[in-house]
Amino acid sequence: MEYTMAKQKNIITEFRNYPLRVEFPILLLTGNQWWISDVPSANLHFHNCLEIGLCHEGEGTLIIQKESRHFSAGDITIIARNIPHTTYSAPGTQSLWTYLFVDPQELLDPLTGGYAKQTSELLRKINSAFLIPAGQSPSVSFYFNQICYSIQEKPSNHHLKVRSDFLSLLIDAVNFLPKQETAPETLDSASTLSIVPALDYIKQNYMTTFSMDYLAELCGLSPTHFRRIFNLAMGRSPLEYLNTVRINKACYQLRSTENSILNISEDVGFHSISSFNRYFSRMIGMSPREYRCCDSQDERLQKSKIMKFNGWMEAER
Repeated sequence: MEYTMAKQKNIITEFRNYPLRVEFPILLLTGNQWWISDVPSANLHFHNCLEIGLCHEGEGTLIIQKESRHFSAGDITIIARNIPHTTYSAPGTQSLWTYLFVDPQELLDPLTGGYAKQTSELLRKINSAFLIPAGQSPSVSFYFNQICYSIQEKPSNHHLKVRSDFLSLLIDAVNFLPKQETAPETLDSASTLSIVPALDYIKQNYMTTFSMDYLAELCGLSPTHFRRIFNLAMGRSPLEYLNTVRINKACYQLRSTENSILNISEDVGFHSISSFNRYFSRMIGMSPREYRCCDSQDERLQKSKIMKFNGWMEAER
């Protein structure tokens, strides 16, 4: 089925962040909490990572930017980061989904070090948004289900298997991509998404020193207009967003390494340990030392304030 223009106008675009583990940046969301309602969202949203979804039951509408497409059971959706979208079920029904949220580059790096050029080209091609109808690419469905099984059951060498299956999934999905009749329009056409160059730059360079005016220049906007658009799209100022990314990265290091707090603060871009401690306590609700000493990840999540509500952990009601 071809894309058709959605009727909605002046839609607000929200940023939804999914913090992914540094050592294994893939998140599985599945189960009965992922029944999608028939109520269209008032807003589109976009993520900080690649989203892959499988519809198990039901049917409905997938909106990608200004275009809509019908989905049904067995369809797979692949939506790159920074692409606005939303999903809702047919009137009077619900649809059941499983989702994977992935940082493709970081997940594949340990597996494809000798094939960096080929991997970069693969990821460039997959930087899109499209729907694979049920039955048209059974291998993609197979690898998707294998990944979900490995994440849930954790068989021997499951990290390696997930990486291998994910690479196979992307290779087969890219082979399907040229069959799409209409590609989504570029992000730069939407004024609220003119900040994408800044988001990309922060993702790659959060640990370095740069001005907010430089980010505005990257986006081709005046500093004042850039800050206004950024606040509208992200719900926070550029500097607040940068520090949120830095603190998020620090949380991962505190959990997964024995590096000193001073070294971690410097690694993520803070030049003053006092500034790092102040921002960390403000955003997390405890000091870095207290965070590291928490008995479990559940305790951290209960106490932490960082980005808790940005990424949905169950279907929106």
